[in-house]
Order: sequence, then structure tokens, then C-alpha cells
Amino acid sequence: MRIVLAFILILTALPLRAAPLDEAIAAWLADDDARALPALSALANAGDEDAMLALGVIEPRSFESDYVKGLDRTQRIALLRKPGGLSGESWLKGVKTRRALAEAFEVAQQKGDPKPLLALGQIEAARPALARTFNENPSSLAEGAAGGTLPKEMRFWVWWGAAMRLSPTVYPTPPSPETAERLRAALAEALLPEWTGSLQQLLFFSLDYALMAGVPVPQAANLTGRVLRRGRIGVEGDAPFKAASEPARERAFASARAILMTAPEAAAVRNVCTASCADTQTACVEAVWAMTGGADVQLFLHTPLDAVIPQQSYLGSPRHRGDMARLARKRFPNAAPAGLDACGARLLLGG
Repeated sequence: MRIVLAFILILTALPLRAAPLDEAIAAWLADDDARALPALSALANAGDEDAMLALGVIEPRSFESDYVKGLDRTQRIALLRKPGGLSGESWLKGVKTRRALAEAFEVAQQKGDPKPLLALGQIEAARPALARTFNENPSSLAEGAAGGTLPKEMRFWVWWGAAMRLSPTVYPTPPSPETAERLRAALAEALLPEWTGSLQQLLFFSLDYALMAGVPVPQAANLTGRVLRRGRIGVEGDAPFKAASEPARERAFASARAILMTAPEAAAVRNVCTASCADTQTACVEAVWAMTGGADVQLFLHTPLDAVIPQQSYLGSPRHRGDMARLARKRFPNAAPAGLDACGARLLLGG
């Protein structure tokens, strides 16, 4: 009887322990840092390792928070960091039971190495480190094992890396025959029927012709890819896009809008526009995509921690919308660019 009673007491206590963390995460997803961050900090200081892990991965992206900006240095350290030294230290260093996961985040944050996170299934949270890896060595994802673990909406990076590695313009030293074979196979994948007309394929086609390693790309696909990649605003300074005829540019804008209305990668933006700008949804999607930086930015809006906050919980949440608004306000601090949907601009800039 005592054993049964003890078991019942344990089961009763479990939700009580989980609830404060769940409430803190819910507040974070609600874009309410004034509630979320103090709650996570209190839990971390009380020894909750899940809160330590969450606060440790949220900290790097908290400095854009209006709430955090309103604190002085001492308050920020007390709120976001583990006590120790003059500036404290990351709460990741306090995590013991999930040490491998904490260390994987430390490696990603400090060295830009996504492999430990990918190995632990933290694919969404690995996106910033993947971006850093790609920027430092574009061919690395095509040549290494990490490319096989990328989310489907980032597949174009593997194709980009393969094209660049095979291009003597970028890499004067050719790859080994075995590597070249793998790279050509990656390029062949980009042309498979399953990818035809997809946002991923068009992003791949947006590469300069000199880097395409012999892949034939119609001008229309190249121009549409450029619009999707940088957004309508971003292509204004794009030399190949500017060199195209006015009708060709207009067709590219129209094609990009059509793709954004069906592409899975733009679903979260469509949902936001449907909820707030239903009368101008298509123009709203184009505006939000453009003002936040196009696919170059949109595909890297991510959950900080897959294990606690699934990507699908993050996408479409007030936090996701707030992140998009902060990106837009940083790019356009005074007013939205002319020619974009007014409702979409208000979603991001207010007013």
C-alpha cells in the first residue's frame, strides 16, 4: 500500500514540476520576454536543468529584445547568465544530465560547428551554425555527411556547394574523381522531377551562370530565383536582374509571387497574412518575404531548441512574428519601402 501511495504522489508531483517551465516557454512563444526570461532565470537558479538548457540557447538571441535592452548590464547578467566571474557564464555550463546536448550547443555557438547538434537531432537549432559553415566553405555540405541531414527546405545549399566546388571560378583546384562524382550526383538531384518548379530548385537556379558547372538554367528561372532569394526589394541592386528587360523582371516578380503562395517554406508567412491581411494576402506575403530579407533570412528563422520548442510550435507563433518584425524594423527603421502592400508593412512595422 505504501508503495502504491508513493507512486501516486510521484505522478501527482510531476506536472507541478513541469508546469512552471511549460508556462515560461509558452510566455517566450507569446513574445513576452518580461514574463518568460525572469521565469526561466528563476527556474535555472533553482536548479532546473531544462530551464538552464532553454535559457542557455535563448540567451544569444535575447539581446534584440526590447525588454532586455531596457536593463542595465548588471541586470542583464543576472537575468540571462549563470553566476560566476565578472560577467557570469552561460547556463549551458550548468547542465549535467543532458551534458552532450549542452556541449553541442556550446560548440555551435563558439565554433560554428553544426555536426554535434545534427548528430543529436537538433536540426532546426543547428541552422545558424550551418549558415556559418556554408559561408566559410560552401562545398562542405555537399562533400560531407552533414548535407544528408539538412531539412528539405535547405536542400539548395547542397546543390549550391556542389556547383561551386565543381566551378574552376571558385575552386581552381579540381576535386578528386570520387568527390567529383558525388558532387555531380548532388547536381543531378536538383533536376529531378520531384523538385521541378520548387522554391528550392529556383533558389539553386539563382546562382550566377559562371558558377553553374554546366547546368543549363533558363533566364526566367534564374531571375525568379533571385527574387525569391533576396525578396522584391533585395534584387533592386542585383546586377543580372537589373540587366534583364523590364518584361522579364515583371514576369519574375509574378512567378515568385505564385511560388510563395504554394511553397511549404512560405506557409508560416501565408498563415500570418491570412489572419491579418486576408484581402491582400498575396501582396502581403510578397511584402513580408521582401522586408525580412527573402529566403536568405526566412529559411533561418528557427526554434532555439528542438527538444523543448518544436519548429512547428515556433513557426506562426507571436515569437516568430515578433522575430520577423524585429528583422524588418532593423532593415527599415523609418518607413516601409514604397510599392509594397500596406497591410503587410503594418504587420511588421506597426502604424
